[in-house]
Amino acid sequence: MQINVERPAPCQAKVSFTVPSTEFEAEFQKALKELGKRMKIKGFRPGHVPADVVARLQGKELRQEVAMRFVNQAYSRAIDENKLRPLNNPQVDFGEVLAGVDFAHSFEFPLRPEFQLAEYKGLELESSLPPILDEEIEAAIDQARKNQAHPEPIGDDGLPEDGMALCKVTLLHEGAQVWERDGLRISPSTTLPGVDGATFKAAMTGKKDGDTVECPITFPEDFEAADARGKAGVARVEIKNAFKIIQPSREELMKIIGAADEAELLRRAKEGLEQANTQLENQRVETELLERLIAAHTMDLPPAMIDEQAKGRLAQMRAELEQSGKRGDELEQELSAREQSARADATKASKAYFLIERIAEAEKIQVAEQELVGELRSIARRNRSSFEEVRDFYQQQNLLGQLAMEILERKIRAFLRENAKLVAPKA
Repeated sequence: MQINVERPAPCQAKVSFTVPSTEFEAEFQKALKELGKRMKIKGFRPGHVPADVVARLQGKELRQEVAMRFVNQAYSRAIDENKLRPLNNPQVDFGEVLAGVDFAHSFEFPLRPEFQLAEYKGLELESSLPPILDEEIEAAIDQARKNQAHPEPIGDDGLPEDGMALCKVTLLHEGAQVWERDGLRISPSTTLPGVDGATFKAAMTGKKDGDTVECPITFPEDFEAADARGKAGVARVEIKNAFKIIQPSREELMKIIGAADEAELLRRAKEGLEQANTQLENQRVETELLERLIAAHTMDLPPAMIDEQAKGRLAQMRAELEQSGKRGDELEQELSAREQSARADATKASKAYFLIERIAEAEKIQVAEQELVGELRSIARRNRSSFEEVRDFYQQQNLLGQLAMEILERKIRAFLRENAKLVAPKA
């Protein structure tokens, strides 16, 4: 088999090859014999089906299989002999494979960019953590009390502004029901979409179990009932159970979290703030270091990769704009205006992908199987699903590679930060 490799573009390879008919037919006859040994056909002893019978029953499919073997051989030789770094496997379609003629075919596939990796360790960057103020500690304690709050029936007091009610909500347009949900948790301070906040709060505050309130509504432009979009209607709220939200006292909070005294409460609140600030600063440092590396490297990128990523970003933008109520020409104009930025973002993301990959290769940083399993278990816990359900979903959707790359990116970002030279800001 003769092969020829061309580089029509910096990140593209084209492989052409020809298999003489004698070589192809020899491989085909060999495949017929191998299949004949495995076939079971009435009238023949198992494993002794003649080649001509196999050819009559499975010849067309088997020629395709043999042709694919030669494609794989050509692909492997092209990579090994030319030291190519493929990004994806080739998509091959050679149609019907004819007998008695040379088998000639060509295919293309994208390549990873070739570039010189610049210095990525010891990058200098200013970094500091602001001091934790007393008022921030108090705010954190107040938030912790809110997080530990629990509902209690209101009794005869009426629903307070910061209370919560289990409700049945019915939306009416021209007197007809267009939407209904039961068992919704609603607070007077959180209005329904399209209902004036002050009006809703005034109507709900003070209400008790069994009360019903009605407020005017202007249906959002993305409302599911198209006939009601942008038009006036009525929001009817039936209060099934009303609750007041009881926050624990400072002393009760200390018992809940196991703080021995006021000093430990303050210390733990401060440590929590410091941990959160450290995490935010680490993220900022990692992002800036990666941005520097992206700016410092010039590389040719596979056009198909940029096109695919930009297309995905624009599809996400379309969904967000449609959700915000934009339609028709306004929507298309907005998308057209954002197309250039989508391609720029796709280009930056692609450069980051190849930089992360190359640094990982240079430092021999890999994603172990137990790390992938741990990430799947975390996803399962967050979504209240079983590990098996999450694992099967990621396998079926071919998302395990993407998940491994996300883990690898986190490891490389941390590596860059840990190997950077962090200095205090200049006065």
